Amino acid sequence: MTDGFAVFAPDLGVAAWAQAARARVPDARRDPAVPQDQLRHGRTWFVGLDALPNDAAGAVDGVPLPGAWRTQVPDVPLHRAQVSVIYPGYPRQDVGESDANHRFRIVRKAAHVDGLLPIGPDKRRYAKELHAYILAIPLNACTAAPTVVWRGSHVIMQNALRTAIAGRDPRRVDVTEAYHAARRQVFEACEMVPLRLHVGQVALIHRFALHGTERWEDGVPDAQGAGRIIAFFRPEGARDADWLSA
Repeated sequence: MTDGFAVFAPDLGVAAWAQAARARVPDARRDPAVPQDQLRHGRTWFVGLDALPNDAAGAVDGVPLPGAWRTQVPDVPLHRAQVSVIYPGYPRQDVGESDANHRFRIVRKAAHVDGLLPIGPDKRRYAKELHAYILAIPLNACTAAPTVVWRGSHVIMQNALRTAIAGRDPRRVDVTEAYHAARRQVFEACEMVPLRLHVGQVALIHRFALHGTERWEDGVPDAQGAGRIIAFFRPEGARDADWLSA
């Protein structure tokens, strides 16, 4: 993937899977069983970690997850997918959220590389999750607040991390400065591309691609009253050396 992402054409099998998965998405803002810490940014984002009851092949209630994307990725088990739901008004500022963090979420779309987790009170970044790839699958027809990816950012981020880690255990190396410097370089050099996905499509995103979520534009209606729903898979399984390889 020279761009760091690829969007696949609509597939009837993927659309059937999306329909089955959609039936399993809770009404996050009304269902008392949904943990309230999963509703963030003024209740405009349901994080939905591990929310989808799929099996290790991705199937939901017996409906398989097919698609041409499978020929482009390693054969590793799939975890329970995240179901990310964005609602109108996203992102509102949470109580206790700093103005700087809120501004970064609006202006820079909360741009990040998955798996580089902020650890401790100083939020130092370590590669705690070695993902093989990222898969984004829309579950409804809403294209507001799309996932955004910086074109070519995976090359910059991967090179920076490879240099910073330098053959050591990536889980034990503080990559904070290298990560922030590479992210600034991406903002200056790379085009931000919104992925406005339709049901039946799949977006495959490189594990080192810088990506985030666009704000819900003022005046854009929520026609179905369900928000924008995307299922995300980020399977682990890459060995340390493979994770940093091309």
